[in-house]
Amino acid sequence: MYDIFSEFEDFFNNFDVFPTYREVKSCPNCGHTYQSFQKTGKFGCSKCYETFREPVKSTLRQIHQNSKHTGKVPAGSAQELKLKKRYEELKLALSAAVKAEDYETAAKLHKELKTLGNID
Repeated sequence: MYDIFSEFEDFFNNFDVFPTYREVKSCPNCGHTYQSFQKTGKFGCSKCYETFREPVKSTLRQIHQNSKHTGKVPAGSAQELKLKKRYEELKLALSAAVKAEDYETAAKLHKELKTLGNID
């Protein structure tokens, strides 16, 4: 007797909605595996984040289309984070202006960077 559902079962067993980390690797600090994370949604320790970085990033990209947080920021930190972001943008722009030998723009960017101060 032919079981038609066995073909569907084979198909769905080979179809991964989320990437699976097939290599059985455990955290050197706590012994948790990526499979245990998939079941519980929790890691055992902070070292797990380093150990399973790549499969977690891949899973996050599938769920959220990005692996970087772009949501709300705590009220007390918002201004400081905006300044840091602006400072980094200015540093990149300054580097690009110098590389392009656009010294007038570079001077303006350098002046603006000085007014922000050293935020690093």
